[in-house]
Amino acid sequence: MLDPSAWRLANDTVMGGVSSSRVERRGEALRFSGEVRLEHNGGFASMRRPFDAAPGGDAAGLVVNARGDGNRYRLRVYTRDAATGAEQWFAYSAVFDTRAGELTRAELRWPQFAASFRGRPVPEAPPIRFADIVGIGVMITKADHRDGRGPFALDLLRIEPLR
Repeated sequence: MLDPSAWRLANDTVMGGVSSSRVERRGEALRFSGEVRLEHNGGFASMRRPFDAAPGGDAAGLVVNARGDGNRYRLRVYTRDAATGAEQWFAYSAVFDTRAGELTRAELRWPQFAASFRGRPVPEAPPIRFADIVGIGVMITKADHRDGRGPFALDLLRIEPLR
């Protein structure tokens, strides 16, 4: 989880925005940092990586251990269709708050996750099944940033199944 090369950045630049982010190793943590900017209808930064759920395993959700900056973040979960095996066209997300410089342990249970596509709800999405998770991600949006825009930095220590 702490290998920066496993994570892929996806910022609002895919839609013409100018927000920026980077991911790097910082001691025992993985730092996700950058700047949320609003120009050209921008306002988000994110990163994602593949995730392999243990075969036969199950979880009630995911636990995020992080050192925050006072912003709210979204943990995103990407799943495959149980029938076809293809990755779903939407993702699930749950929000967690941080306090500047403090360690946060956020226990996010599956009912806290909501399905969406490009910021719009997907009410017909099935419940999350741990075995169907193919990726995880972290996102900050203008709605989550305490000032609506500006710099951010989150040090991820762990993301693990909630048993």
